[in-house]
Amino acid sequence: MALLLGAALVLWGGCWGCSTGTKAAPAVRINEEEIPYSEFEEYLQASLGDDAPPVKDAETRSRLLDQFIGERLLLQRAKGEQIQVGDDQVESYLASLGGAPHPKAGETDGSMKEQVRRNLLIQEYKDRVLLKDVKVSHEEVEAYFREHPEEFQQSRVVLLRQILVGDPEEAKRLAAELKEDPSRFPLLARQSSISPDKGEPRGFAESELPEPVRQAVLSLAPGQVSDLVVDADKVRIIQLVDRREGISQSLEEAGHRIEVLLLQRKAEEALQQALERIRQTATIQVHQENLPFSYKGEYGG
Repeated sequence: MALLLGAALVLWGGCWGCSTGTKAAPAVRINEEEIPYSEFEEYLQASLGDDAPPVKDAETRSRLLDQFIGERLLLQRAKGEQIQVGDDQVESYLASLGGAPHPKAGETDGSMKEQVRRNLLIQEYKDRVLLKDVKVSHEEVEAYFREHPEEFQQSRVVLLRQILVGDPEEAKRLAAELKEDPSRFPLLARQSSISPDKGEPRGFAESELPEPVRQAVLSLAPGQVSDLVVDADKVRIIQLVDRREGISQSLEEAGHRIEVLLLQRKAEEALQQALERIRQTATIQVHQENLPFSYKGEYGG
């Protein structure tokens, strides 16, 4: 199963906000492996780039360290399964990212490629081992289609003209004229509306209309004019030109979208369950004394 990698990799310029000693010190021990803090910083820069949280944001950094631990658990399992990722796969993925080279790319080329390799190994393990049996049947697609009809019904479309004015008294005068002769709406709109459309018909999905407007046109027949609709310091008069019923998608039209949605849900659930099982059998120790922030995650104490 082809799933997207968990992180959109970017080029980075090193470990920001930490000393040389902190970078080299082990941040966490996972089973028999001691992982230096520098690899967590590389993970942050690869995943978030300039959006990586500052060291002072201990809560966010703690959550991200827990996420990092989860991924390194999967990486250990991938290596245990003898899964390998070749240099050509790494280069191919980097080439797919595109974009101009970062000015410091040469300084961190090796670290970046190693992070790409780790992510690809984790994804291969997920696809080959954890998600290999995740499938969606035609019966499940049909059931979802039956149980969620509202998701496959297009909203009704209404074609409206409007007159927008800033003077309530002028709005009342225009409304009185239109009550006598609604066919004058286009002419009065061109003469009096301060809206750029000058009363030209515009289509809207009925469900997306502001509630006051939706209520104003709900019971109108084509050609009829609404009561005054007050909008802050402006007043609108609306004419319904046409109303077109929404078209329902067929199961054949919606089937692929449903399958992808259900597949993603099943994959997320399977990954969460698998990671929880792996955690229960792992030995994990966070070296809080070597972190430049106060750790508040799952593996404290």
